[in-house]
Amino acid sequence: MRFFSVAWLIMTKDLKEEVRRKENVLASLFFAFISLVLLHFSVDEMASDITKAGPGVLWIIVIFAGSLFMGNIFRKEEETGTFCALLMAPADSGSIFLGKFLANFVFLSVLESFLVVLAFIFTGFPLHRGTASLASVFMLVTLGYSAAGTIISAIVAREKGAALLYPLLLYPLLVPLFIAAVSLTGLAISGAGILYSPWLRLVILFDILFFCAGLILFEFAAEE
Repeated sequence: MRFFSVAWLIMTKDLKEEVRRKENVLASLFFAFISLVLLHFSVDEMASDITKAGPGVLWIIVIFAGSLFMGNIFRKEEETGTFCALLMAPADSGSIFLGKFLANFVFLSVLESFLVVLAFIFTGFPLHRGTASLASVFMLVTLGYSAAGTIISAIVAREKGAALLYPLLLYPLLVPLFIAAVSLTGLAISGAGILYSPWLRLVILFDILFFCAGLILFEFAAEE
C-alpha cells in the first residue's frame, strides 16, 4: 500500500505544480491548437479524406505536444535539487517512476481529449464511428507513450543538452508504437474492428515492455 501511496502523492504533486506554473501545460495545448488551426486552413477538406489523413496528423501533434510536457517532468526537479531528495527518500524507486508515469498519462489524456474535440470542430473528424474502439486505442497508446517518455526523461535529466537528447532518444523508440496507433485509429474511425488486429497486439506488447522496464530500471536510469 505504501508503494501506491507514494506514487499517488508524486502524481498529485506534479500535476498541481504544473497547473500552478502553467508554462508546460499551456505550451503543449497551444501547440496542439495552433497545429490544428493551420491544418484547417491549409488542407482542402473536399480534396482530402479525413479518415485517411486525420489519424496520422493527430498522432504527430500528440508526439510533439506531449514531449513538450514530458521532457520537463524530471529536468526542473533536477535543477532545483528536489530530484536528489526524492531519490534519497525511504521509498521504492519504482513508486517514483509510477507517480511520474501517472502524471504524464493524466496530462496526455487531457491533451488528446482536447485535440480530438478540436479536430472534430475544425476538420469534422468522425468521432461518432467506433467511439469505444477509438477510446481504447488512445488509452493503450498513451500508456506506452507515457512509460517510454517517463523513463527517457529520467535518463537525460542530469545530462547537458537534455532538451536536445530527449527527442533524439525518444522519437526512434516511438516509431513502432505510432505506426500501430495510426493504423488502429484508422480502423476505429472507419467502423472496422480492432480486437483481432496485429497492431493491437504490438501496442499491448510495447506497453508491457516499457512499463515493466521503467519500474525495474528506473533506479539505474536515475543514477548519475
